[in-house]
Amino acid sequence: MRRFALALCCLAAAAPAAAESLFKCTDAQGAVSILSEPCPAGSTQVWKRDATPEPGPSVEELAARAALAEAEARRAAEEARLAEAARLAEEQRLQAEAQARAEEAAGSPRRKSECTQAHEFSESVLEKQWLRLTEAQRAELRAWVVAQCANVYDS
Repeated sequence: MRRFALALCCLAAAAPAAAESLFKCTDAQGAVSILSEPCPAGSTQVWKRDATPEPGPSVEELAARAALAEAEARRAAEEARLAEAARLAEEQRLQAEAQARAEEAAGSPRRKSECTQAHEFSESVLEKQWLRLTEAQRAELRAWVVAQCANVYDS
């Protein structure tokens, strides 16, 4: 067994890097050796193995792996950012609900939404005939109210 281990060590140290095959040989006394060339005369070949190293990945494969890893990192970062934004939005919504409950419990009047305030403002402006708003100004006022009301369901 020591001879076998010694042979393996010697083979690993002395074998050329481009060896194509390994041969396991036994001699007449039963000593085992592993060689990078066919078994010498007077010994028996036990097996022959291919020892050609597999080629490493090509430059294109390495670039594709790097691009894939970078894309995965960007995707994970975006997922984390979206999750954090959702968490903050939920936290803000819960705080607003808690504040509304606290105000309601304290008896203070409920705060009007921006949409309601925009509608009230628009109605008060349109009631003032002396302002003499043009049709373009009225359209701009309506667009502003729509913009104010667009965020009602976001908050």
